[in-house]
Amino acid sequence: MSSVDPAEARYSLEAKESIWSADWHFRLLALALGVLVGVIGTAFRLGAKRGFSLYARLLAPEDHGLWYRWLFAVLSDVVIVSVAVFATRRFAPEAAGSGVQEIEGTLAGIRPPLRWARVLPVKFFAGLLAMSAGLVLGREGPTIHIGGCLGAALASWKPMVSARNNNVLIGAGSAAGLAVAFNAPIGGILFALEEIRREFPLNPVSAQGVALTTVTAIVVSHFIAGPARILPIQTHDYPTLVELEMTLPFAMIMGAYGLFLNGALLRSLDLFRGIVSRVGWLLPTALTGAVVSLLVWLFPDATGGGEELVLRLLRRPRTFELFTVLLVARMAVFNVSYAIGAPGGLFFPLVAFGAISGLWFADFVRLLLPGFGFGAEKFAVAGMAALLGATIRAPLTGLALVIDMTGSYQLLLMALFASIVADLTAGALGGRPIYQQLLDDAVGSNGSKSHA
Repeated sequence: MSSVDPAEARYSLEAKESIWSADWHFRLLALALGVLVGVIGTAFRLGAKRGFSLYARLLAPEDHGLWYRWLFAVLSDVVIVSVAVFATRRFAPEAAGSGVQEIEGTLAGIRPPLRWARVLPVKFFAGLLAMSAGLVLGREGPTIHIGGCLGAALASWKPMVSARNNNVLIGAGSAAGLAVAFNAPIGGILFALEEIRREFPLNPVSAQGVALTTVTAIVVSHFIAGPARILPIQTHDYPTLVELEMTLPFAMIMGAYGLFLNGALLRSLDLFRGIVSRVGWLLPTALTGAVVSLLVWLFPDATGGGEELVLRLLRRPRTFELFTVLLVARMAVFNVSYAIGAPGGLFFPLVAFGAISGLWFADFVRLLLPGFGFGAEKFAVAGMAALLGATIRAPLTGLALVIDMTGSYQLLLMALFASIVADLTAGALGGRPIYQQLLDDAVGSNGSKSHA
C-alpha cells in the first residue's frame, strides 16, 4: 500500500490554492484586459475597413472625369502615408510593421519592455491611416500589438500583478487582439499556445488567463459589431477523394511559395533600408502613397488588406491569367507597403494570397482535367490554411483562424491536410517562421536592447 508524503501533499494543496484562490485578482485583470482589447481592437477593425472603403469610393470609376477630385485623392494619400510613417519613426519606431515580433522579443527578453504609452496611440492612429490609404497590410498586426501593450499597461499595476504573470497578460492581450481582428476566438488562443508559447510559461493560470481574456474580447466585439464572420465562405459539400488527392501537390507548392514570400519580404526590408540611407525616408514613402492611390483608381484589387477582395473573387470568378497578374501585383505592393515602415500586419495579406492561389490552382487543374469538377472555394480555403502554415509555421493556428473566419467546417480535413503538408514542405526547404526572421532582423538592425 503506497503512502503519500505529507510535505508533497501540502505542497500540492498550496499550489492548487495559488492557482484557484490566490490569483483571483489576476483573473479580474484578465477580464478587464479582454474588455479593453474588445473595445479598442474592434474600433480599429471597423475604422480600418470603413476608412479604406471611403477612400476607394473617392476614386470610384464613375468619378474618373472629375480630375480635381482624383488629384486631391492622390495628394491626400501621399500625405496620409507620409504622416503614418513619420509618426511611427518619430515616436515609436518599434510600432512599424506587424508588432508580433516585438511581442515575442519582449517576452523572450531580447527586446526592451513594451513602451505601451507610446506604442498604443501610434499603432492605433498611424495604423488606421495606413489601412485607409490602401496599403496591402493586415489589421491584425496592430490589434495584436495593441493587445500586448494593453496587457503591459495592466501588468505595470504592481500591487495586483506578480512578476510571473506580467508576460501572461502581454501574451493574453496579444491573443485577444488576433481573435478580435479575425473574429476567431479559437485561433487567438492557439496563437498564444503555438506561436508565443516559448516566451511565457504554460500552466493552468496562464492558459486560463489567455482563454478568459480572448473570450471576453470576442463577446465585447460581438456586442459592438455583431457576430458576423469575417470571410463567410459557405460550402455544403465535403471535398471529394480527387480533391483531397490534388491537395497534396497544391500544399507542397504553397509550402515553397510561403518560403519565397518570406524571403521576398526580408529582401524588401533590406532594400528599403539601403534606399533610406541614400535619399532619406520621405521620398520613397511619398512615391509609395502616390503609386498606391493610382492603383486604387486603376486596379483596386491590387490594394487593401484583401478581405473584400477574396469575397469578390468568390462571387465573380476570374480567369487563370488574371489570378496570376493579381498575385504578382499584390505581392509587389505588399512588400513595399511593409518595407516603408507603416504599422500593419501580415496575416490578412497572406490569407488573400492563399485564397487567390487556391483559385488559381483550381482553375489551372480545370484546364488540365476538364472532366473533373473542382470546387474553387474549397481550394481557396485550403490555400489560406496552407500559406499561413508555410509562412508563420504555426499550422494549427492558421487552420483555426481560417475555419473560424469562413465557417467552412466541411473543409476541416482538407484545410488541415494542406496546412500540415505546407508546413512540412517549408521546413524541409529550410524555411523558418516569418516572425522569428523579422525578430532577428529587428535585433540585427537596431540592437537587442534598443528602440532607436
